[in-house]
Amino acid sequence: MSEARLADLEEEAGAGGVGFRWGPRHGAGDLWEAPGDRARALDSSRRAIDVLLEEGMSEPARGLATKIVRIHPGAVRTLCTLTWLDLASHHMASVVVHLNEYVERAQGGGREELAGEQIFLMARVAADPEFRGAAADALDELDRPEDAAEVRDWVTEGRAPHDGDPAEDWTDLCLSHALGSNMRNSGNAGEEIDQNTRVPEAGETNA
Repeated sequence: MSEARLADLEEEAGAGGVGFRWGPRHGAGDLWEAPGDRARALDSSRRAIDVLLEEGMSEPARGLATKIVRIHPGAVRTLCTLTWLDLASHHMASVVVHLNEYVERAQGGGREELAGEQIFLMARVAADPEFRGAAADALDELDRPEDAAEVRDWVTEGRAPHDGDPAEDWTDLCLSHALGSNMRNSGNAGEEIDQNTRVPEAGETNA
């Protein structure tokens, strides 16, 4: 994709109104896919997710995240975001699938500690006993037995000490964490672990 075309798409994104700013960035992601520039394709698509979340369009963001991980199974940061979005939408049938994929990809890239932090946070936020049980199993897989035991205590006791009384809806919190997990250089478990997807600096090639 030419620099001129990229500049045009950025201008379109900046000029778009609410509900339209994400489209050019998503389009840029598709255009980067054509020549096989995986790093820039992922970067553009994740920026589109950010815009959708900033504008309160969580379901389109979830759909786009699903598309990204289908095309790029190693997009760990996006898998983290997708798991948060599943929780926000209460898609409990798919959240465990994505949770387990997230653990597997994190283990493959040496990001177990960061993934463990995110999953423990998910278990704190999402007051669902079945998800908390799955999160405890995931924490065991990531060699965090103390965190896993604490989460299992919450399941056994029927609530965690910090749960709302009555149990509060966790949607807004999950959406907030979803946006944070997708930010570049955020220092959390959503950071991309596949070094081949790093956006090259000027003068580098994207092998």
